Amino acid sequence: MRTAEKTVRGLARPLLAASFVTGGYSVLRDPGPLPALAERHGIPLPEAATRCAAAGMLVGGVALGAGFRPPLSGGLLAACLIPTTVTVHDFWRQQDPARRHVQRNEFFKNLSLLGALALAAVDALTAGKEPKR
Repeated sequence: MRTAEKTVRGLARPLLAASFVTGGYSVLRDPGPLPALAERHGIPLPEAATRCAAAGMLVGGVALGAGFRPPLSGGLLAACLIPTTVTVHDFWRQQDPARRHVQRNEFFKNLSLLGALALAAVDALTAGKEPKR
């Protein structure tokens, strides 16, 4: 593996992980309105579910940022991110146009994060392997 590739990988994973670490930590400290949102969506034990998702994001983010098993840590992050995205950023249910706009942007930002997690996982699985020609 070339030095430039190592440098990019060494920077990219922590950059991707940063929002999960800070977000997970923040929600663990103060979940705010998130348990109420979870309850509105019929999620059982909404406080515990919120804190569990936040803990998964914190642990998965630290693991991904450290380069520990990126496919596994990225999978954990995706497993936490998907239900959070659908529950918290349900722009299609928003009546207020300004709120709908904000939630739509957050929804698609999270889809972008899912794409980046998929790329990190594939990259980790194929790093150093030459493509067949």
